[in-house]
Amino acid sequence: MVKRFSLLAALLVAAPLSAGQVTKKFDWNPSAGAQDIHVETDRVVVSQLQFDMGDRVVATQFSTAKAVARVDNNGFLAYEVGVAITIFDGDGNIVAAGSGGVKLGSLGKGERDTFTIKFPYVYRNLDKAKTFIVTLETVEKGSKSRSRSD
Repeated sequence: MVKRFSLLAALLVAAPLSAGQVTKKFDWNPSAGAQDIHVETDRVVVSQLQFDMGDRVVATQFSTAKAVARVDNNGFLAYEVGVAITIFDGDGNIVAAGSGGVKLGSLGKGERDTFTIKFPYVYRNLDKAKTFIVTLETVEKGSKSRSRSD
């Protein structure tokens, strides 16, 4: 019994730190800018996006368009979290794309935060949006590895 426990303990210590990634596609259907969604990995959930079509900053020709993602860590570990959004028109052309993540450090267990995903340069056809994909990426806080293959 002691040998089995020692083997199990050794395997747990040697196990790689948790990392996850998931991508989901949704129809474009925000109501007053907000759209409820559900994208989850490692008990970390993107549950709502608040879209802001923004304005064009004339002097620099970029846009203030953005989405604010509400992210909940319903797990028992802290994670570094990243969110990417790509928005498509009816023909499958990308009309906006961006990414964002934790502001400082990680999202602690039981915490909720909002991440801003900016669409500064590819935005001119955002009014033609029909679908979008959301990618959620997590890696356990303190992990030296940033990919599963390491």
